[in-house]
Amino acid sequence: MSYPGGWRPHIESATCLDVRRMLKLGALVPNRETRGSWQWTNGDGEKVASVNYHATLTDGAGLLVLDYTHRERDTGERQPVTCRIALESLPCHYGGRRWYARCPYSQRLAVRLYKWNGIAQFCHRDAIKPRPTYASQRVSGAERIMDQRWAIRRKLGDEYSDLFSQPFKPKWMRWRTFDRYAARDAELAAREFGHFARLLGRVGALGFDE
Repeated sequence: MSYPGGWRPHIESATCLDVRRMLKLGALVPNRETRGSWQWTNGDGEKVASVNYHATLTDGAGLLVLDYTHRERDTGERQPVTCRIALESLPCHYGGRRWYARCPYSQRLAVRLYKWNGIAQFCHRDAIKPRPTYASQRVSGAERIMDQRWAIRRKLGDEYSDLFSQPFKPKWMRWRTFDRYAARDAELAAREFGHFARLLGRVGALGFDE
């Protein structure tokens, strides 16, 4: 699906639907039906977006239905949208289950789905072409590091994690092998943050020095 803005969208500009956060705050509960209003706020605590939700979960699967309005890019008018998102849980290595959302467009599983202006439904980042980027990818030297981190996830067959968390361990891999990949990813993440910190230091951001 092509992004209608005519440029590469940024992940920070999207509204992020985080399954783990909804579970933590009780909006999603296994073996229960829940409904209510879910809101997003800015750094000042002001509401910037909201949806009405209705969810029905079992132990291993579920359905999340979101109702909201979407501004049409051509007309500027708001139209009602119903976004139906399938939920699935996978068993964890040490017990319990981890929940994921299935992208309505690409059908890929992810912990987070995103809603951009100009696109009606929440979706996986890989459903958008060109692929959305993080702000740190616009920092000189950081893009190569991020490419290496994505390469680690491809080697692991990891389609679930993002660059804000460590890679997801495949069932077939030994922990010693996975720990090497995770340590390399952590090292690259620290270098990536260093690039970003140096840039902020150059522009005089408080708390950052070259």
